[in-house]
Amino acid sequence: MAVWVRKGGEWAIIHRCKRCGKLSSNRVAADDNPMKLMSIAMKPLCSPPFPLDYIEEMTALMGGDGRMR
Repeated sequence: MAVWVRKGGEWAIIHRCKRCGKLSSNRVAADDNPMKLMSIAMKPLCSPPFPLDYIEEMTALMGGDGRMR
């Protein structure tokens, strides 16, 4: 479901049990597919919770100049 970085830079995978919904964290193994791990890590950046067209407007509201270019 997700990946995160533990103290010391070690990556871990977050799993959710299909039966009970409990979350658990497991260390990344040497034989885990690095491209799949990167795809999981990049998922939030590829599907932001807001339209990308609003980035300039939000930046301006937060005190920035709002320019993306």
